[in-house]
Amino acid sequence: MLRWCYVILLALFSCTSSITLQVRKAEPLPSQKSDVLLAGVAKTDITPRPGLPMIGYSANANYGDGFRTRLYSRAIYLKPADGTPIALVACDLLSGSELIHRRVAELVAKKTDLRLRDIVLTGTHTHSGPGNFFGSNFYTIHAGNKGGIDVEFLNFLTHQIANAITEAYEKRKPAKVALGKIEVYGFTRNRSIEAYRANINADPQKVTDRLKAVNPFMHMLRVDVFDEKSRKYVPAGAFTSFSIHGTTIPSDNHLYNGDVYAYMERELEWHVKKKYLTDFVHAVSNATHADNSPNVEKGRQGFKESRRLGIGLGEKCIALFQSLEAKLHQNVDVSTALREVDYYKNNSINGISLCIPPRVGNTLLAGASDGGPTPVLQWLPFFREGSKRWIFTCGCHGNRRIAGWPIQSIILPKDEFPHRITYQIVKIHDTLFIPLPYEVTMEAGRRIAESAKQHAELNGMRNVAHYVVLSCANGYTGYCTTPEEYSQQRYEGGHTLYGPNTAPFVAAQVGALVGDMARSGRIDETEREWSFVLSSRTFYKEYDQPKGLRAPLCEPIFAKGRGEEEDCVKFQWKDVPPSLIEWHRPLVSIESRTSDEDWKTLRIDGIPVTDEGYDVAVVFLYTNEGDGMWGYEARWYNPVKKDGIQYRFRIEARGHYPVLYSKEFNFNNISKHSHK
Repeated sequence: MLRWCYVILLALFSCTSSITLQVRKAEPLPSQKSDVLLAGVAKTDITPRPGLPMIGYSANANYGDGFRTRLYSRAIYLKPADGTPIALVACDLLSGSELIHRRVAELVAKKTDLRLRDIVLTGTHTHSGPGNFFGSNFYTIHAGNKGGIDVEFLNFLTHQIANAITEAYEKRKPAKVALGKIEVYGFTRNRSIEAYRANINADPQKVTDRLKAVNPFMHMLRVDVFDEKSRKYVPAGAFTSFSIHGTTIPSDNHLYNGDVYAYMERELEWHVKKKYLTDFVHAVSNATHADNSPNVEKGRQGFKESRRLGIGLGEKCIALFQSLEAKLHQNVDVSTALREVDYYKNNSINGISLCIPPRVGNTLLAGASDGGPTPVLQWLPFFREGSKRWIFTCGCHGNRRIAGWPIQSIILPKDEFPHRITYQIVKIHDTLFIPLPYEVTMEAGRRIAESAKQHAELNGMRNVAHYVVLSCANGYTGYCTTPEEYSQQRYEGGHTLYGPNTAPFVAAQVGALVGDMARSGRIDETEREWSFVLSSRTFYKEYDQPKGLRAPLCEPIFAKGRGEEEDCVKFQWKDVPPSLIEWHRPLVSIESRTSDEDWKTLRIDGIPVTDEGYDVAVVFLYTNEGDGMWGYEARWYNPVKKDGIQYRFRIEARGHYPVLYSKEFNFNNISKHSHK
């Protein structure tokens, strides 16, 4: 995830103020009694306005100028007839956040029966989303191209996620669920197979094949709810996990988007809507993806490849979803456990110790090979991947070359790092979900799952068939590699902050929590309140009230894509400042007609072509039109080209500003030029 150039200098000269955010552990509403399993689903739009730093590529990233695919928070609420309610939440974000996890829990407690331990907050791990929402300064400052918490965005994001959970709770109905998995190969490859080969138990059939040295399992929870009108159970939602890095879109991108997950999510949602004529929510979470990259064709990173891989994975989701129909049932038990571990106070378990303080490695600064590695540093000795220490390895951090040694502790004090770590277990029927605030490698995840299995069986929890590790959940603490992988000091090892024992320590903590849960039931071990002292900065710029009117700036033009760019039709118009546009509400759609028809929203294979799909983008141009109005551009990618059809852009009404239309066009009379 984290690749930055000169992180040490950024730490020294970062100009941000400080803010203290308080969060309280709140008691929820009492659960209402029910004789059957209940479920509800919902999604809310979390697309921010332009101007926020983008997260995942660190200093190599950009500010977001708009969006290519809208970002969503998707929530699935479950409550068995006699048991614990849960909410599984997947967001189109780099990761979950300990700050947001706790703030959301505080908000939803006022309206639901959910506690903090009952909420799983995961991120898809897109590297093209907004940043700066973590609970530690280390990632708040360095994970994006500019550091600091913007409180206005933080409040927006927190409330939108909370609204999704609350709405799912309020929509709860009698339900049936099914769980299952399939194997999926060909979409991912192991980007650090050299590190995987170092594992003492590396599979000899995988060590020579990057396409096989991956976690192939796609897990899914399918949820159907009772429809009073038809008197039948109909599909409502699904929660899917798969191991793939959100790096199909390169670091030079300027548009917020969900990366490969945007296509996976929508393909199943659209399939269900067309087949069953009902709304549907598909939440997708990342699994043990740390060394599993998208299998992008060499030199073709971009939206074309993202689309190809994402739609292909979406088809796999559809197949898995359909296979679960015959397995739906209501006899579901649910239980949860959560334990907060402060590494600075408890850094040992079962004789396994973490390195305190945590340290950044040189190979972290050089970046990973698949996402736009840091220029120059990626080639330099002592920084490039695999630059491990050969001598003087007896210290706690072993083979790591510590960046900025011996002054890193002065520049990056240990309190800046994440150290209050959330461990959580959620059991749904025969599946044990293990959400972790790490990017977990395939082999580290396998060992963590094995530890969970051993402790479950040892303590009498014998009806578990599947153990599913979820990465980037409830917080973010960098990478989790095995000791053998760490010793190779590739990018993943350089970003394993707490040293070579990280995976064994995490496995032991997970095992202990599973054992305690099996013996005692619900575990809820956290503080009563939290204080987050974070760097802050304002990115949400305010603008003067406009005096002008909405109007086109030019006629639509056709732009021929070059290289990995896609063909598109562009339309520019002037509108109110971005602070007055609700970016989380639909704004742009494409309309069509023949000569004897009225205008209507264009549909392709039954799906409306709007900015809620994945082919309509909205871009802020940063051009002041002189009357308080600003320039915008809508782009329709991969446009259909049919004779006898006229098209136009529709810009939705905002406030007292009416709907705006572009001039109508077809592909015989439209102006053409190449992308610039």
